This record gives sequence, C-alpha cells and structure tokens, in this order.
Amino acid sequence: MSCLTSLEFTFASAFAAALWAACALILVWVVRNNRFAGRPAFILTLLAMLWWLFTVTFDLASPDETCKVGWSLAAWPGITLLPIAWAFFVFDYTMNTRPGRQPVRLLLYLGLPSLVSIIALTNSQTHLLYGTGTRLVTQGAHRFVFFDHGPLFFAVAAGLYIFVSSALGVLAYAFLRAKKIIRPFLGVLIGITAVPLAGNLAYVGWGVTMFGYDPTPFMFAVALIALSWLLLNNTMMDTAAQGRNLLFYATQDPVIILDAEGRFAGANPAAKALFGKKIPRRGETLDQLEKIGPVLSPFIRTGELGSADPIRLRGRAFDPRVLPIESPIQTKRPLLGWSVSLVDITEREQSAEALREALARAEAANHAKSQFLAMISHELRTPLTSVKGGLDLALHGAAGEVSPALMTLLTIAQRNSLRLLKLVDDVLDLQKLDLSTITLRLQDLDADAFLRDVMEEYEAYAAETGVRLTTTSAQVHRQLRADPDRLKQVVGNVISNAVKFSPEGGQVACSTRLIGSRLRISVQDSGIGIPDNKEDQVFGRFNQVESGSSKVSGGSGLGMHIAKILIERMDGAISYESRLGIGTTFHIDVPLGPQTHAPVTA
Repeated sequence: MSCLTSLEFTFASAFAAALWAACALILVWVVRNNRFAGRPAFILTLLAMLWWLFTVTFDLASPDETCKVGWSLAAWPGITLLPIAWAFFVFDYTMNTRPGRQPVRLLLYLGLPSLVSIIALTNSQTHLLYGTGTRLVTQGAHRFVFFDHGPLFFAVAAGLYIFVSSALGVLAYAFLRAKKIIRPFLGVLIGITAVPLAGNLAYVGWGVTMFGYDPTPFMFAVALIALSWLLLNNTMMDTAAQGRNLLFYATQDPVIILDAEGRFAGANPAAKALFGKKIPRRGETLDQLEKIGPVLSPFIRTGELGSADPIRLRGRAFDPRVLPIESPIQTKRPLLGWSVSLVDITEREQSAEALREALARAEAANHAKSQFLAMISHELRTPLTSVKGGLDLALHGAAGEVSPALMTLLTIAQRNSLRLLKLVDDVLDLQKLDLSTITLRLQDLDADAFLRDVMEEYEAYAAETGVRLTTTSAQVHRQLRADPDRLKQVVGNVISNAVKFSPEGGQVACSTRLIGSRLRISVQDSGIGIPDNKEDQVFGRFNQVESGSSKVSGGSGLGMHIAKILIERMDGAISYESRLGIGTTFHIDVPLGPQTHAPVTA
C-alpha cells in the first residue's frame, strides 16, 4: 500500500497523467460515436494504453526502487496487449475484416498477456525479465531505475516486434494499393506504428530514455492522441462518412458543390464528364455553364428555382435538385453552400412520353369508336322506325283478314323490332354520355303528376306480362328538379326491369317518401333477388346478373348503367336492397325543387 500513498508528483508524472486523461477521453468518444472497421481492436488498444500509462504515472511518482520496479512489472500486461491489439486493428481496418469469435485471436489477447503477467509476478524469484543488476539511479533531482534486462525481456520484445512489423507490412501494402484520397491517412497510420517501434528499439539498443523511462508509452500515447484528433477532423475511418463520399464519387448523377456566394466549389466525376472542359474553376460563377447556369443564377439570388422543367443536355434529361449545406457552427451565415444534383430522368421522360402518345392514340381511337357507334345507331334507328311503323300498320289493318299463323309472325316481328329499337336507343344514349353530348334540361316538375303519368304508361306493359303494378304512395305535393324526359327514362327502366324479373302473377309496388331535400321513389319487385356484392354487374355496361330464373329477361345490359349516369348527372342517386328468394327494391333519389304553397300543375 505504501506504493500508492508515498508519492512525489513531478512534471514527468503529471505529463504521464495528462496523457492518461487524454486517452481516456478518446476511449469514451470512440465508444460512443465512431463506427469503423477494426473498432473493437482499436478500443482494446486504448485500454492497454491506459493501463500502461497508469503504471507509468505511479512509477514516475514513486520515490523508492521497490515501488518503481513493482509498477514496471505491473505494466507488462498492457505492454504485451498493446502491440497485439494494434496489429489486429491494422489488419481489420485495411482488409475490412470482421474478427467474430476467432479462437487464435482470443488466445493471443488473453494468453500472452497472462503468461507475461505470471513471469512478471515471479520475477523476484526467477529474474527472467529484470536481472539482479537492476538498481535505482539518482541524477540531480531525478531518480529512475536502471533495468538489467533478463533473457525473457528480449524474447517477449522480439515476439511483440513480430506483431508490429506485420502491421507495418500490411500498411505498406495497403498504401501502395490504395486510392490517392486515402494514402495520406494510411501514411499517418504507418507513422503511428513506426515511431513507437523506433523509440523502443532506441531504448533497448542504446538506452535512450524519457524522464529516465522507456519512451515507448509516451510516443505511442501521443501518436494515438494525434490519430484521434485526425479522426475528429477527418472522415477516413467513419463508415457513414465514407459511404457519403462513395455516393458523391461513384454516383452516375452529376453533382456540383457551390459555396455560400454561389460560386463553384467542386464537382463529382459524373459532372466533370458531362460538362468536360466547360466546368468552371474553383471560385468562379456558373453563369457560363450551359443550361444549368441560367437555372442556378436566379436561385442564388432568390432561393427558388425559376423553372420546374427538366434540363435537357447531351441528349439526356436531368431534374435539378438543390440541397442546402448547413454550417455546423452557429454563425451569422447559417449556410456553407449548396449541393446541386442533376438526377438523370431520361428513361422516365421517355416512358412518360410513350405513355402520353399511347394515351392520345387510345383516346383518339375511343373517340372514333364512339362517333362510329353513334353514326351507326342513327343509321339503324331510321329503318327500324320504318319497319316498326309498317308492322304496326300491318297488324292493325290486317286484323281478321289474315290467317292466325301470319298474325303470330307479324306479332313476333313487331316485338323484336321494339327490342332492336330499344337496343339502338340505349347504344345511342351511351355514346352520347361518353361523348358528353347529352344536355339535361332541368326544370320543376310536379312529383304527383309525374309519377301518375309514368305508372299509367307502364300499367299496360305489366298487364301483358301478367304482373300487377300497384302504387302505395300518398300525395307529396312537392316539385322535383330534373329533366322530365330523362327522369322518365330512369324510372321507366327500373319499373321495366322489375316487371321483367317478377314471375307471372307477381306484383311490382311503387312508393314515394321524402328524405331530406330529396324524394325517394322505391320500386319493389317479387323476383328471386340479387346476390350480395353485385353492384358492379347491376350498374355496369353490357352486364346482367346471372340467376336461376327460368324467365328470359332479354335486354342489352345497358339500361341500369344509363339510368345510374343520368340520375347522378341530375344530382340524384340510385341504389337497391335485395333478399334472395324474396325480391329487390330499387331506390331512386330525386332532388326536390323550391318549396311552394300551392300545388304545381304538370
């Protein structure tokens, strides 16, 4: 315990303590902040350095020979571990290896320091490290130990020299093969490795000392501090920073760096290849740089890019993107400059242009198709009207004068002419809707009179199919805001479908009720119902819901589709509720007109 209490702190011991504190701070900083290849071995090197400097500090502060020799022997675990850990750090960093759980490395980390520690603890009996000639020397105010080095001292030193020499060889090889940008840093690592080795050789071979002590720990500590300062101001060992540098130099997108004055500060290889000899010199403006100069000049003044259009240069299209480079120090000028990236969007522009051309061709083809169908529908409607009229006249004029068989044929022909005419009308309406050529004439209608007219019109049709059409609505005495012809088409389509899908002897019930600012017209049939999730088929074009009904529905599959579009363009809505085996109820919501105190006459 006297070696910890009876201490005389001098400049030499204070210097060693200051180095220890600096290395401790570096260790904390590296553990908390940095990520680089070989980091575990680097941390182990710092730990070994801290132990060595700790023993050196107490050695220099101890006044008697016993304590000085004791602290020198206690330093041997750190002396042994330091060059081993440093060599593995150099291997890992230069070759970017991941040591993992390598048994040989763990054996060297633990085995050699432990073996040398045992030798140091038994030195008083064996004198293998320090011989019997070890003695205290006093020179003026300085007292230090002259060590009589034993045989194992030189054996251990030779073994440690192997690790340091291997590290130097790897660094020299890496230096020769490295890119120019990293060679200065590798040169520093070579110096950090070689200088302590030279100091130790001078101490062992020629007795060169510092404060009467081996200069190796001081030189190594100073070298590590210098390396750490370099790390703090350099990014050679920072994985994230190296990744950013790689993006800057390896990316195929041109990148230009501007300073705070908007002048050229640097460019990556892609930018230099794009602009060639026209690239400005450092400190010059970008005004003369083709295409990009006129875009960036207003940005430097206003902070906004003047145009969002791509820059087209050398047959390529680029999207300019400017990012500010913020200053890490809070000063009056918060920006160090800007990074201007020219993102190559040539393929995207070509794809977009191809899509635009394809869309234009598709729209033109669709428009031509719609015009063709509209024209054909018009051309078909005229002869079909004549055929229907002729059949009507033939049926009425030939009553009682033709045979029953001929009368049946005329009746079938008339019925089919009606179906064809309905199909042509539906196709014509659909094309008008697609071409937006239908103009709705919205006006105020008396709801009661309108519904009465529609019901009367479809009562005869229902009677022909054996279906009863009933009305259960009370008088609403309100106006509807709609196109009378198109609203009749919507309601007529729904009633016609209800009649077609109701069995013979069934019933179709119509009712009305007010819901807010709308009148709901409900049409309930007695059919088999509609399965769930069939809205797309019910209101789709050329679609019909499949059912097991034996009754043939016929139709084009356009009626409900046209009805939905028409009612929605009149600010209304159409929906349905259905239960399989019971029937379906369609709801048509029609906007109400302004409130009046007197009934309106249709």
